[in-house]
Amino acid sequence: MFVRRALQLALLCALSFSLVACGASRQSGICGSLTPPPSAKGDVDGLVNQGDAAWGQRADESQLRVSIDSWQKALAIDPARADIRVKLARAHYFLADGHLRFDEEREEEMISNFRSGTDQAELSLGQMYPAFASKFCSRQPFSVALQQLDKGALGAMYWYATNLGKYALATSIVEVLNQKDRIEAMMGLVKTLDAGFFHYAADRYFGAYYTKIPFPSGDLPKSERHFRASIQGAPYYLATKVLLASMNAAKSGNRALFKEMLDAVVAFDLDSRPELKPENAAEQRKAKDLLDEIDIYFPEE
Repeated sequence: MFVRRALQLALLCALSFSLVACGASRQSGICGSLTPPPSAKGDVDGLVNQGDAAWGQRADESQLRVSIDSWQKALAIDPARADIRVKLARAHYFLADGHLRFDEEREEEMISNFRSGTDQAELSLGQMYPAFASKFCSRQPFSVALQQLDKGALGAMYWYATNLGKYALATSIVEVLNQKDRIEAMMGLVKTLDAGFFHYAADRYFGAYYTKIPFPSGDLPKSERHFRASIQGAPYYLATKVLLASMNAAKSGNRALFKEMLDAVVAFDLDSRPELKPENAAEQRKAKDLLDEIDIYFPEE
């Protein structure tokens, strides 16, 4: 549902680009107060542990929401905990991409969670690296701001970029174009610092990126090379194969590749990677939905 809708929105916005913007550009949140005063009292560590326990059951949406609620309460007590913000950025992303995306009636909530995930990761970066926030907010080149970051920022950078990318796709092609350079630079730094971070995330991102850039045709051979590199490094992380199928193979008209990737996802033994079972189960659901619609993506001539 989400992929097809995003492609349809991109086409609509591209056609009307010269006449009207299809969405307002997201404003940065780190240029205000990075650490607001506490608004509650309580046991921060207890709430964090409660959230961690619920996170382990995140395949159940209700438990995922318990996790988010617990971590939010912990932040109300200690707003300076940048590490909790990274947890929340990932949790908001999974709530949006692993649960809400499958229900068209909850699309606005999905977009809101991508936005919340972006905000939490961005505030985490600002709290951990004040020099990054200072240079970014003083409108110095983004490359200069990024020079303030190191490996300690990998988690915040990754969940910032992934949430922002999905938020932009769900909002408008205008937002995609507004944010693409910033996300590309940040993911480029992730790749430089640790190419294997989060199951070869940077190559997975660039695989998706080059299906669209140069806009609108993309560079599909380059895209596939990045996807293949990510799959080679982490063949068990099913999202990469789903993205290769839905973004690259669908755009190139390669039905065989589309089916090959998605069949492999559906056949994967979820118990072989228990730490990723919730994420991989969501990817299997996406793969089955895409296979059910294969004739929509590749209509018979």
